[in-house]
Formats: sequence, C-alpha cells, structure tokens
Amino acid sequence: MPPKRKPLSAALVPSEELVAATVVSEPVSPVTSPKRATTKARTVQQTVYLPPAVHDQLRKIAFDERVKMHDILIEGLNLAFARRGLPRTDELA
Repeated sequence: MPPKRKPLSAALVPSEELVAATVVSEPVSPVTSPKRATTKARTVQQTVYLPPAVHDQLRKIAFDERVKMHDILIEGLNLAFARRGLPRTDELA
C-alpha cells in the first residue's frame, strides 16, 4: 500500500524548519542600466497628439522601414529646424 499523501494545506503553510532557514535580507532595488538613467536624465518627455489617420500612417512608415516612430519624429524636427536655419537635434545635445 502506498504511503498516505499529505493534504495540500500542509504544503501551503511553511514548516518551522523552512522558516528558520529563511534568511531575511535587505530589499533589493530594481537594477537600472546606467545608459537608461543618463538618457532619461538628459531628455524631456513631450506628448504629441495625432489624429488616428496620421498615427496609423506614421506607424506604417516605421514598420515598413523597420525603425521607431520616434526616429521619424526626430527626422521631422530636423527638417523643420533646417528650414529655419537652426542646428539639428544631435548638434544641440
């Protein structure tokens, strides 16, 4: 005859041995990459409201060219700056 199984509730309650063996450590803060932290610190977030058709067209271009929508927006800013004789975004950074 096989040994009697323990009830599931016994597995859910930690045993005294397990509690004694558990080491309490300091909470670990999430690791952020230095690149992300410095990029975020060097930039300002700006929201752009686009009509759905414009957004869809921008997404399609980004998908077809395999680039981010952000890159296309920066390209547009660079064209607007050039038309006004202003430095490019990468020259300002």
